[in-house]
Parts: sequence; C-alpha cells; structure tokens
Amino acid sequence: MKKMKKLIAVFLSALMCLSFCVPVFAEGNTDYTIVNPYEGVDWSTYKTYLANLHTHTTASDGDVTLTDMVEAYYEKGYDILAITDHGVINKGWKEDRKTNGVFNKFRKVYPMSEEDYDRITQGTDRDGRGMIDIPDGIEINMAVVSKTHVNGYFTDYGQGEWGIENDYKTAVSMIEQRGGYSVLNHVGDWVNSNNYPERAHDPYYINYFADIFVNNKRSCLGMEIVNSTDNVTRYDRALWDELLQVVIPQGRNIWGFSDDDSEQLYEIGRSFELFPLKENTVKNVKNAMISGAFFSASRFYKTDLAHPFEGDGQVPLVKSITVNQDENTITVVPDKSRDCEKIEWIANGKVISNDYTIDLNDFENELGCYIRFQLKGKGGYTYSQPFELKYEGRVDKPIPASPVPNNIFGKMFEKIYHTRLWAVTSLILEKIEIKLGILPKDKVK
Repeated sequence: MKKMKKLIAVFLSALMCLSFCVPVFAEGNTDYTIVNPYEGVDWSTYKTYLANLHTHTTASDGDVTLTDMVEAYYEKGYDILAITDHGVINKGWKEDRKTNGVFNKFRKVYPMSEEDYDRITQGTDRDGRGMIDIPDGIEINMAVVSKTHVNGYFTDYGQGEWGIENDYKTAVSMIEQRGGYSVLNHVGDWVNSNNYPERAHDPYYINYFADIFVNNKRSCLGMEIVNSTDNVTRYDRALWDELLQVVIPQGRNIWGFSDDDSEQLYEIGRSFELFPLKENTVKNVKNAMISGAFFSASRFYKTDLAHPFEGDGQVPLVKSITVNQDENTITVVPDKSRDCEKIEWIANGKVISNDYTIDLNDFENELGCYIRFQLKGKGGYTYSQPFELKYEGRVDKPIPASPVPNNIFGKMFEKIYHTRLWAVTSLILEKIEIKLGILPKDKVK
C-alpha cells in the first residue's frame, strides 16, 4: 500500500513538472491582423466634421429651393453637403441645372448667388468655418416605383435616367464604368424588410447585393444603414451584417452611410455622417468616403418597434480609436463632452461585448471576418465602419446561391420582374394588404 502511494506521488510530481515544461495550446492564442479603416486618422490633431450626403431640392421632389436648403444646413452647423436630386447632377451650387419637367413639377430652378456661395463656402459669418459642396451628386433611377435608388458621387452618369424597376445593378455598373462612386440607398424600401424582417436574412437578397459589391469593388462604396428616421431601414443593419460575412472574404468591405434624405426643412438633422479630417476639403472627404474613415450616426433607432428610440441632443462622438496588433485589442475612447451610455461590439450580427477595450482573444468562438461597434447616448447612435479580421484558420461563409434558376424560366422571371407593370402591381397589392389590415400602417411608412 505504501509503495502504491509512493508511485502515485511520483507520478503526480512528474505531471506537475511537465505542466511547466510543455506549452499550453488553449483557446485565446489566435494572432489577428486587424484592418483598421481609421488607421490614417491623427486623433490628436484632426477635427470631426458634420455631413449630409443625401439631399433634395426643388430640382426634383424637394419642396425647398437650392439656396434655402443649403442655407438651412449651414445654419444647423453642417460642414459638408451633397445635393443629390433625382435624375439631376449637381455641377455646383452656383451652376444652372437641367431638370426633368414633370419630375420636379416644371418648377423653375435658380442657382445660388455668388455672394451667398462665397459666404457659405468660406464661412465668413461663421468664424471661417465654411461648408463645402460635394460636386457631381445625383440620385439615380428617378422614376422607379420600386425605390431602387442609387446615389452617385463624382459622376457624370444618371442625368435624366428613368431607371429600371427592381434594379440596383445597372446604375452601379454604369457609375463603375464612368469612373464615379455609388452608394445603395434605403435598400429596405425595396426589400420591404420593415414589413418582413426575415428578408434581411434571405439568400436571394444576400446574393443580389453581394453580387453588386463584389463586381463593383472600386466604385460601390457601401449602403445606407440608416435613412431618414429609420422606418424603412430598421433592418438594413441586419442585412449589412449578413453581407459583410460573405463579401469581406471576397476581398472588399462595405461602408455604412446614414443620411437625412431631406426634402423639407424640418427633416434636417435626422441622420448624418461624421468625418474626422485634417482639413475640410472635397479631396479629403472623397478619400474618407473611399477608405471608410468616417462614422454614420442617427437620432433614430427603430429595430425594436415596440420601443422605438429618438435621441434628444448630440450623438456620441469618438475621441480616439487605438488598435494594438500585438495584443489583439481595439480601444475606443468616446468624447466626454457628449453623452455616451454604452458601446456594443458586433460580430456576425450579434452583440458580443460592452467593454470600450475589446480583446479579440476573449471572443474567438464568436468572431468571423469582421467586427464593428456602435455607441448609444441620449442623442442617438454612432456607428463605426467594419474592421476586417485576418487570421489563420478563419472560416468564411460563401455567398449563397440565388434561388432564381439560371435557365430560360429564370431569365423570363427577371424580365417580368423589371417591368413597370410588375412594380405597380406589387404596390397595389401592398395597398390592399394595408386596407385589409394584413400590414399595419405604422409599419409601412
């Protein structure tokens, strides 16, 4: 018996020694390369500028003149503004623009005066803080019932183009060919995910939009993740997360945009972008739009319809972001001058942490190819762009196959699907569903 006890003691001692000598291969030792869209931002010297990149005037369906709309944004403290009228390219606030008759109710449109232009762009009555005009902005597919609208920037395509029903691809492809840049607008309006949330996860829509982003890598910058008061876009962030999981493995990222889509003066200040820049110039804004070095923000958050959120005050502001590649950590410091109640780190569409410093090794089983964060405060939400995560052993999701068959029947369906008759019929059926109470009115708009 004593000999047995001695043998056991020796065995346990040897086991303890081995535990100090043999390396432990446990969870939490993955080495990540974090692709930081804000890498070029000097947080100690850059200033944050307020932007709206989706704006309408009487040149299309807006009810405010160009001068009055620009003036209103200027008075609200904006620094960057893109006029994106339906079917009308903005060649500059001082320039004449060709309108499209019935689409702007045949209204006469006047350019901004030289005096107003100089005052606003130079900020002579605002301590020298001028508001810049993002040129060559337009909302394309002006006449489609199905709301497949695409914003073009720095582009010469789209003037007077009626558009094809249920089609985002043509406009994006043409902008790619012509050297401009595009953003997909309020995709939930077309997907109708505000009425049918499951569509944000539907393989058909994931396949459709993934195809656009993969085949237009240079020019299609991203999609609106919030439009206006977030009614039709309330599930577009879920679709964004689905797309990121299948598109990032294909060699590109998708930037999230957030805009007023304003037509009236009272619509100003609902959703917007925040650009940290060395200097507020068109070139710097353009580069940030391309690289993703900006934030989207909104006073509204309506994913949970039972508890719709509307902020009162200023949205949270990011003071700095620090990426430590050696430690596999990302640290976010919010600006203390603004309320920030919490941070949410999101991977694969799920919140995984509420710490301002996230150690990726603590969440290895929950990570895929990206991570992003959102800040919530009394004033609203501020959204980061996705950080791609590269590491050995990453398991990527493929783009789902389209349920539409690639045969003669599939091609026939696509042709019918792109007709005005189909779009109008679908709209009428939706109105009938509302009338019958199948779709509640408060969900549709």
